[in-house]
Amino acid sequence: MPPGIESAAAERPSTPATAAPPATAASPAAGSPRKARTAAWPALVVGFAVAAATLGLWQALLAQERSQTERTVALSLETVRNEISSRMDSRILALVRMARRWEMRGRPPRPEWEADANFYLSHDAGYVAIARVEPDLRVSLIMPQDAGRGLQGAELVGGRQRGALETARARGDVTLTHPFSFSTSDRAIMVNVPVFQGEAFDGFIVGVFRVQAALATILGQSIAPHHGIVVFDGGEELYRRDWGAGRSTEDWSQETGVQLGGVTWRVRVSPQEELIEQRSPLPRAALTGGLALALLLALTVRFAQVARLRARETDSANQALTRVIAEHQHAHDRLRKLSRAVEQSPTMVIISDLQGAIEYVNPKFTQVTGYAFDEVMGKNPRLLKSGETAPEEYQRLWQTITAGGEWRGVLRNKKKNGELFWVRSAISPIRDAQETVTHFLAESEDVTEHKRLEQQVTEHNREMAESEALAAMGRAASMIAHDLRNPLSSIKMGLQILSRKPAQGGTAAEQELLEISQGQVRYMEEVLSDLLSYSLPDALKPEWLSMEKLLDTALMLSQKEVVEHKVRVKTHYQPGLPLLHGDANKLRQALTNLIVNGAQAAGARESANPTLVIDARLSLGVADRPSIQVEICDNGSGIASEHADRVFEPFFTTRAQGTGLGLSIAKRIIDQHQGSIRLQPEHPGGTRVTVVLPLEAIRNRNGA
Repeated sequence: MPPGIESAAAERPSTPATAAPPATAASPAAGSPRKARTAAWPALVVGFAVAAATLGLWQALLAQERSQTERTVALSLETVRNEISSRMDSRILALVRMARRWEMRGRPPRPEWEADANFYLSHDAGYVAIARVEPDLRVSLIMPQDAGRGLQGAELVGGRQRGALETARARGDVTLTHPFSFSTSDRAIMVNVPVFQGEAFDGFIVGVFRVQAALATILGQSIAPHHGIVVFDGGEELYRRDWGAGRSTEDWSQETGVQLGGVTWRVRVSPQEELIEQRSPLPRAALTGGLALALLLALTVRFAQVARLRARETDSANQALTRVIAEHQHAHDRLRKLSRAVEQSPTMVIISDLQGAIEYVNPKFTQVTGYAFDEVMGKNPRLLKSGETAPEEYQRLWQTITAGGEWRGVLRNKKKNGELFWVRSAISPIRDAQETVTHFLAESEDVTEHKRLEQQVTEHNREMAESEALAAMGRAASMIAHDLRNPLSSIKMGLQILSRKPAQGGTAAEQELLEISQGQVRYMEEVLSDLLSYSLPDALKPEWLSMEKLLDTALMLSQKEVVEHKVRVKTHYQPGLPLLHGDANKLRQALTNLIVNGAQAAGARESANPTLVIDARLSLGVADRPSIQVEICDNGSGIASEHADRVFEPFFTTRAQGTGLGLSIAKRIIDQHQGSIRLQPEHPGGTRVTVVLPLEAIRNRNGA
């Protein structure tokens, strides 16, 4: 049975048993009620008098404490008002000083203006942007430059902001706008500072603040501790701070106004319940003692009445006790069934207190996670966290259940032995008879197998789609090879014949055109070759190879690109490298593609010393599996972060020429050899390509 249920069941019959007095407790005074009432009149009068005096004293003490609390709230309100006024004035004065420097020195150069703006943006929390608005209300400068993603230039001069700008120009003084929607969850205000060159108006400096962020920075934890703070602009709430877990007591709240650039903010400060409850024990002691004395005197009369009624109440109490015992037995049976259902549930059940400390887990939890009940008792469920769920998701979960709602979702957790597993969870609050949340209940189902099957289906569908796309590409490539290669060979042959004839009246331009045509024909042949290589992969023809010879041959085949881009090549082969089992032609093609890419990247960068470094060495790899690791490093411009995940996609390229198949073909060849390839940025610049090829025989890896 879950913790708390058994104790509640055990305590339930105690109330009626106490309320019903025993049948043998009848008072002998029941036979003379009139005499008892007569003797009790003096005590009753004294009791009322003492109670009245006690209440008067208690009211006086409470009034004194209330006055002291109101003074504390008023002091906190003045502190908050002064803090908002001074800190916001400092931000406004910073913009005013910027405008005055502009007036005294004339318009600053753009770099100097941007440096000043960036300085304020970085030193004051809550800033969104600082902009310069021309006299014709045209926004000429705005910092930061990417502010347009959340703030359009038209918003700086449109709507109610236009009226605020006109007011600032007419008054020659700073104006603030009312809040406007900056994003779906945030509000912002604008500070408009007019600028004059002598008597001539010369535009505005406009600062944009996030109200929440600015006020959160101003009203830190040291400002009015143990008080709730709310800031309004008219009827709109700009900022709210609830201190700690307690709620603000609105009956004790006080308000004041803050004038800022023609706009009045209302500030309300409310003491927390814990501050109200921290009172002197004297009023309570006086009230308790006085009322206790009055009660004791009044009980004299009550005892006389109870003695007379006890005999009649005994029978009815016994009957009620019998009914309560029957109800208790029925409730006990229901709780026993509920407990068995939870114990035998096929889902994991966790019950925790309001702080998240575990109070109960069912056997299914132990079966799935490996943690016994004693190991998790009193601990937080975060011990199951795998680290793969975003903190924001846990924050939404906690906010939902603490607000009284139910959270449902799928999480990836970790068992006691470190194994990861998926659960589909539903977490909801448990309430008592007064609808107060007392505990949290989590029901979780292990869906690891479902997730695995879904992933297999997704992977199978992806492979089928790739196979279909590859088959379609193969048919298209075959058609291209059939329809274009023969005409392309004829063109190439004609160009070669023309190039061998001695020039007879031909110009240098014609000769250059002939060379360009031959180069384009060669380029088209390379494109066709790449298409056929990628779309029509053939089976491996493995043999035992020397990695040094493979790299030297690939370098020789890449010599044209190396010389053309003036790249200096450095090689370092670890002596005594073992033989590698693989397809010589395919590995040579993959290495050639990688070397050509590196040479092109190093030569494309404007560097005085384009360099390509090729390193080959023996590596133990993962689980002591020996392999050969080849690294090809260039000092080019590197890979842009937005392209890092797409470099191996077919037909993806950032160059003006090329099919974008070089890296795709290389990766597929490495995958065929059960190896791995990855690209990493090289410091201070360039790219490092790492290829790892296992030394095992291919037939063994394929299971032959």
